[in-house]
Amino acid sequence: MYRQTPNQFCAANSFLTSKPNTMNRILTNASNRMYKYFTSYSKSIKKWTAIILAFALLNLAGGCYNYFRIRSSEKPTNESITTMVDAGKTIIIHFAEKKWILTGIQINNNILSGNIEDYQMAPTLKPLKADKPNRYLTRASQNQRYLLNEVHLYLDEFAKTENNQVSIPIGAISKIEIYDRDTATTVGSYLLGGVAITSAAFLALFVVVALTKESCPFIYTNDGTIYHFAGEIYSGSIHKPLERNDYLKLPTYPDQSIYTLKITNEVREIQHTNLLELLVVDHPDNTSILADKYGNLHSMSQVIPPRSAISFDGKDVTNQLTSKDDLFYQSSTAKTDLPQKDGVIMEFPNPGKAQSAKLAIHAKNSIILDYMIGQFHESFGTVYDTYMKKQQNAPEEKMRQWALNQGIPLSLYVERNGQWEFVDYYHIAGPMKFKDDILQFSLKGNESDPLRLKLEFGNFLWEIDYTALDYLPDQQYKTYALPVQTAINEKQENIVKQISTDDQNYYTQPETDNQAVITFNLPENTDQNRTIFLHSKGWYQILHDPKGKPDIAYLKSFQHPGQFNNFVNSELKKMGQQLSQPH
Repeated sequence: MYRQTPNQFCAANSFLTSKPNTMNRILTNASNRMYKYFTSYSKSIKKWTAIILAFALLNLAGGCYNYFRIRSSEKPTNESITTMVDAGKTIIIHFAEKKWILTGIQINNNILSGNIEDYQMAPTLKPLKADKPNRYLTRASQNQRYLLNEVHLYLDEFAKTENNQVSIPIGAISKIEIYDRDTATTVGSYLLGGVAITSAAFLALFVVVALTKESCPFIYTNDGTIYHFAGEIYSGSIHKPLERNDYLKLPTYPDQSIYTLKITNEVREIQHTNLLELLVVDHPDNTSILADKYGNLHSMSQVIPPRSAISFDGKDVTNQLTSKDDLFYQSSTAKTDLPQKDGVIMEFPNPGKAQSAKLAIHAKNSIILDYMIGQFHESFGTVYDTYMKKQQNAPEEKMRQWALNQGIPLSLYVERNGQWEFVDYYHIAGPMKFKDDILQFSLKGNESDPLRLKLEFGNFLWEIDYTALDYLPDQQYKTYALPVQTAINEKQENIVKQISTDDQNYYTQPETDNQAVITFNLPENTDQNRTIFLHSKGWYQILHDPKGKPDIAYLKSFQHPGQFNNFVNSELKKMGQQLSQPH
């Protein structure tokens, strides 16, 4: 039986709440009550919560109302504003009762300057409240998703010159507000007919994720005070032959000389971590650094967004891919006949003389992939253990090709001579957080003009938030590979030897309360920007105890390309039929 521990529920609290003292007490009490309930009925709960969640998430983009919350902070810095501008956020300034859009933004000598334009977008349905969910429209005739890309600066003073130019001292910004999508309340509005979600129900959403998740180690980073969820590592490495290197971009905290992170097991699996190290890159402000799956570092200094992006069913999804925000492309249930594969076709300017290009993405797998992998494993019934043992000795190349044939990784194609040519694929990213990734590919001179690229995946299996291209050659920057300094697990045991080298000595986490705190000594700060990656290597084993006699002939059909995609579509249709029937 699939069970979760109270520790697992409590672990989610550390990154779900911004007021840890009061809110954590509420959520901890709720989690303990929910734990007793879920462990009594986990088998049926797992099925129905997964069904409800899957359809709620799939239909978020098609509903009338979604929700956001206001995240506030005081006294922003030059760096924080620059980061938001570089991310393509719309900057709104407020003074007294008036507000304007700020464009042509520059920051020099602690002065924010630009041009102001009247703000003419539709108001929200009700006055905004900082401490409650706020509703916005998503219907085709009045789409307010733009709110999720807005950053609001509240001013004590500013100077206005001719031609609507303004000059704002950074110190005169009294408050900054960012609108974050409130997924819990949005899901709740579909499930409960618009009833607002309580803190306990907010936790329940993540309990549902825990019940369906078939994933990998969680990484948290410490900002000096609290831990923040950073992402997952070596996702998809569910068998020993699939052990791989992973490169997770981590947040950078100013003035830290010691970098502290935590690796945890929060799902029912056995995790084997072979290696952990930090890669630190110091580089100019106008350049971002990304790591590809091969461990190569690439610079992005002349970023080009897609000129257009069209989904496989002909919809214009350009706006979903041009900035890192809460607007992303996902498959739709609105199609009459669900296809095996989905994706987007993008067009970029073609300079004609470049020898290579780099496509950066911000994407993740859907929770549906995790759930369907679990359902696939359940279909093995009493031969599951035999199947898993056989997979430990299967050829890696054959296993990766099978996954590619089913559209589980994200495939990249380029159009050459009017035909789509496969280039490479992005590794599975995990479902819990969008991940930065990049692939570089050669240009042969026979590409289309404009350059046409295709991202393809199994229907419902990926969510794509952002894409961008860069034709410039990679620059060389100062890079440090930092070994583990200290590593202590929950039993206060030293595990440095297990994770310091790439060998057969693993740090193994077999239980859902296993965790280790890892530290690294950082090099001295410079006057350049700093980017940090966690380089890890490992694999994990999913624990299941399926029952029943398997249909061997049916299981053998999964050797054929696209059969897993047919299985996903079939399971989703069954979910829809079950939900439509009274219980």
